[in-house]
Amino acid sequence: MQFLPSTHSGARRVVIATLGALLAPRPSPRRPPRHSSRERHSQPVLGSRRPPSRSPVRVAGGDLLVGWFSQYNVPGEVQVSDNVNGTWTRAAAGAQAFDDDTGDIALYYRENSRAAPGGITITVSASASAFLQGTVADYSGVALAGSLDQVAAAHGNEGRVVDTGATAAVGAGELVFAALFTDAAPGSVTPGSSNGIPYTPRAQTSSGSVYEEDITASAAGPQHGTATLGNAVEWYAVCAVFRPYPATPPVPPSTPSGLGTSSVASTRVALSWSPSSGSVAGYTVYRDGAVIGTTGPDTTIFLDRDVTPSTTHTYSVDAFDLVNDHSAPSAPLTVTTPAQSPEFVQGAAASPATRLPSYTLTLTEPVLAGDLLVGWFSQFDVPGEVRVSDDVNGPWTRSVSTTWSGTGDIALYYRENSAPAPSGLRITVSASASAYLQEVVADFRGVAAVGALDQAMVSQGVGTYASVGPTAPVPAGELVVAAVLTGGQPRWATPGSSERVPYLIDAHNGSYASDLEDILSSAAGPQVGSLTLGAATNWYMALAAFRSTGSPTPTTTSTTPRTTTSTSTTTVTVPRTTTTQPPTATSTSTTTTTTHATTTTTRPLLPCGGLFPVCLGSCPPGLTCTAGGLLEACACR
Repeated sequence: MQFLPSTHSGARRVVIATLGALLAPRPSPRRPPRHSSRERHSQPVLGSRRPPSRSPVRVAGGDLLVGWFSQYNVPGEVQVSDNVNGTWTRAAAGAQAFDDDTGDIALYYRENSRAAPGGITITVSASASAFLQGTVADYSGVALAGSLDQVAAAHGNEGRVVDTGATAAVGAGELVFAALFTDAAPGSVTPGSSNGIPYTPRAQTSSGSVYEEDITASAAGPQHGTATLGNAVEWYAVCAVFRPYPATPPVPPSTPSGLGTSSVASTRVALSWSPSSGSVAGYTVYRDGAVIGTTGPDTTIFLDRDVTPSTTHTYSVDAFDLVNDHSAPSAPLTVTTPAQSPEFVQGAAASPATRLPSYTLTLTEPVLAGDLLVGWFSQFDVPGEVRVSDDVNGPWTRSVSTTWSGTGDIALYYRENSAPAPSGLRITVSASASAYLQEVVADFRGVAAVGALDQAMVSQGVGTYASVGPTAPVPAGELVVAAVLTGGQPRWATPGSSERVPYLIDAHNGSYASDLEDILSSAAGPQVGSLTLGAATNWYMALAAFRSTGSPTPTTTSTTPRTTTSTSTTTVTVPRTTTTQPPTATSTSTTTTTTHATTTTTRPLLPCGGLFPVCLGSCPPGLTCTAGGLLEACACR
């Protein structure tokens, strides 16, 4: 089915569709997955208008409902629900933006559906009037819990051959669902194949601009969503693999043990536990007896992002298998959130497609006195340093930096102890000449007003996994911020973790080329940043740890020294107490990439460091920065 823009000004900006004709008798739940019903629409379904009348088709209890949905040219995420089950689950992987970085395209599904003898009405909604598209299918014979195995998604410009790329390898007999949208009428769609098994087409619009297909019993191995279009058009496609209902009864999972907190902030609680034995398909997390989320079978950490300061909650977790049998709950854990800790307020990100001398990001919510503003900014293919300022505080402080493979400039900038801005503020990023500018920024509270920056470092690489760190150890309770800028459009990203505390992505542009994630209250120890990208690209990542308001405050402030090294990672440590020496910088070499640690004020030399014959830094009078032999550590001698 295809959803088009509403032209009715009084519409509630929702689209309603009903599952349609039955294809075949419903198999037993223990048989392989089977397509149950499909939807065909060639007419728009708008606002409060209903689809053409048809006989409703029953949905059996335990069915899987899955679809590919989009909203164009409005912010936020498209939302999907139905009148029987409520809100559907959004797949973390595979989500995309349209080619101009706007809108949202995502896979949604509802496993283990409740029975609906009269059919199901599915509602797709956007945050504002939008161009809406979608296609949906109903399957039986799929696992009742933990059904989603793998997702791959891709976007193509003006082509006829559609290929989502490969998922990770899966077992034989799984359901493979593939769907696509196009920006214009392709004329026709010819189904493809995956691992030698041809797809069966299930539904499409008359123009072919919305299309879905499936393989109900896969061959083992990676899966691709493939098709051939009649005309060259822009396309967005997904391939999702779902586990079948097990042929033999699974071994019941054991009760999870060791439930504890790895981090407690005023607005978030991070939980961790020991894995269960048996046939584990995932874990369910409960707060005060109510379900607040699930994890996969290999994930034993969870972030509760919906708590308030000075509140006491009781948590528990259980394990479940593919037939939705649950273990006994873990021993309960009582947690009281602190009255104050670092807190995320708002963020923004952009990656303009044209060269500009400057670009302005707007934070629309109030900025309070003492807030920390921090971001990762770049200018591509022009000399000099990117500059950052705002209309309330003026210029920001520059920290660690790198380049776009030797050209341009990418730098971490921050402004601690912001002046108040009740109406928000405007952040201006400028270059020495018209350049491709890219940026992501966030506003935090509960961070030290003086000497906030504790650790900062950068790294770069190519691929789907971006990482940076570890830093030197930091105490518990610090704010940890990681940010990524990419040369390509990864389309989606999944946050990582540090010391078993999950990150949360706070800000990103539509294509996830500019991303910022945080941990509001660190666990003690070295910190790392990581982000899994939806597509391989060159990436540049910064990691910074900031002291909270409860941390010891330095009595003097220092500037970060400037140095150039032939290393892949540069760490800057800002001291906590008064010192007459400049901050120290430590480096570890893994590639031949050049990175720069920089400052915005005075530029003292580093203390002696490096490996001979490259010894950099200063020494007390009468001593020289050198070493006794090739590649030995440099020291003042």
